[in-house]
Amino acid sequence: MKKRKSLFQHVEPYLYLLPAFAFLLVFVYYPFIKNAWLSFHTVNQFRLVKSFAGLKNYAKVLGDEAFIQSIGNTFIYVLVTVPASLLIAYLLAMMARKTRKLSVAYEVLFAISMAASDAVIAMIFQLAYNSQLGIINKVLGTNIDWLHDSRYALMSLMFIQIWKNIGYNFLFMLSALRNLSDDVLEAARLDGVTGWKLHLKVIIPLVSPMLFFLLIKDIAYGMTVSSYTLILTGGGPNNATQTIITYIYSKAITSTNYNYAFAATMVGFFISAVLIMFSMILEKRKVHYN
Repeated sequence: MKKRKSLFQHVEPYLYLLPAFAFLLVFVYYPFIKNAWLSFHTVNQFRLVKSFAGLKNYAKVLGDEAFIQSIGNTFIYVLVTVPASLLIAYLLAMMARKTRKLSVAYEVLFAISMAASDAVIAMIFQLAYNSQLGIINKVLGTNIDWLHDSRYALMSLMFIQIWKNIGYNFLFMLSALRNLSDDVLEAARLDGVTGWKLHLKVIIPLVSPMLFFLLIKDIAYGMTVSSYTLILTGGGPNNATQTIITYIYSKAITSTNYNYAFAATMVGFFISAVLIMFSMILEKRKVHYN
């Protein structure tokens, strides 16, 4: 009985994890492995394998100027929206760190962007960006067609993404900052560490685990987001807002060209993996857990 009980005790934790493992296997790993396998084959519009293609699908995709532009757009999108949303959320969290009578009011205002769906946000900004009736042109005194001018379209979508990210990042940053010891901050000030040096040398290292978590989350979200592009611009004008995900969508759903879509998906995964890898290297050097 003791041996059986001991064996069950060893197996029991894995039994609790089994549903999660099954979910990952069915909905994450299996689709990924199947996509990788199909990317090396020629398939028809019904996704039936016709022949082995080797690297031909990858060569075609990497030779497509629209896909190369989508890679560039995705890099710009991530490299702008991720740092900007983290910085703004950090500054807002620092402003809201001390609890006041009106804390609940401005905390809700800072975090409200995470409560709205992407579709609702897209429709709100579609009205704001309207060249004739939009509030942005009214305030700036301009007459710019923000979503249909290739010079401003990507920037307009990045502004929406930054605004969307701020709410989520603000809540987590506020939690991390409010858990900081006032004694540590006061000791740093007594040692003459004030102003921006206090943030760089004391506060940011102390909240670096939370910053790292938000960094990974924002990179993953920025690499895969497509809702604003699909709703507002469709990847245009002239592919100015086309990202890797919207390129895959256009090939797989719009034109049913799965050969391009499967290969583009694997290239997008590889780029995402490289960005995450660099983030992990940053964690080893800059993130402090003690």
